[in-house]
Amino acid sequence: MEFKTIDKMLTEKKIQSALFRAFHSHPYKFTNAYYFNNESDWLSFLASGFCYEVEIKISRSDFKADFKKEKHSIHKGNEIKTGLFIKKIRDNLIYNPSWDLCRDYPELIISRERHNYHNDGSEVNFHIHISSEIEIKSTENTMIPNKFFYAVPVGLISKEEVPEYAGLLYVDESGRVTKIKDGKFLHKDKLDVKKLFIKTYYVYERELINKLTLKNL
Repeated sequence: MEFKTIDKMLTEKKIQSALFRAFHSHPYKFTNAYYFNNESDWLSFLASGFCYEVEIKISRSDFKADFKKEKHSIHKGNEIKTGLFIKKIRDNLIYNPSWDLCRDYPELIISRERHNYHNDGSEVNFHIHISSEIEIKSTENTMIPNKFFYAVPVGLISKEEVPEYAGLLYVDESGRVTKIKDGKFLHKDKLDVKKLFIKTYYVYERELINKLTLKNL
């Protein structure tokens, strides 16, 4: 299949809309939700309890920076069956490490980002913290989805650039989703969607309490 050049007009919301249609058979679908230890751009659950997480990237810099997140250290530990991952502590500030360093040693790096908005979109600049100390933590299947994918505009990244454990989805300007690489099953334990419903309700309840306090009436 031949793909066109990268569509720079696709936004995260447009890709989420495309995923909503592509994953129509999944009965539970969420965007920008907290279920694991990080915010997920897309989470969906099959009726069986299997969970799919999709990380949406609309720029190459954003994709490369994703490898600085702790979840990739967890995925790598799960992939090689150690049952362990490295938790970073006592970090020191440095600037602009190479992508190769971030990709090969995600367990050593965390990041903070700042968005500079331009006419053609946002530019992400990263302040990088390399840890001077680490802790060895135990992984659990409840900390990770059953499958993990990247969703990007057509041609933004190649399947060779994504980790072995991750899948890759291309989204074109018409909202069509094409699976370029299937994600591996990271595990086959069934996760509890009720956990996410409870978290979502607690956030709603806090807003409701604030809205209904006497000072706001």
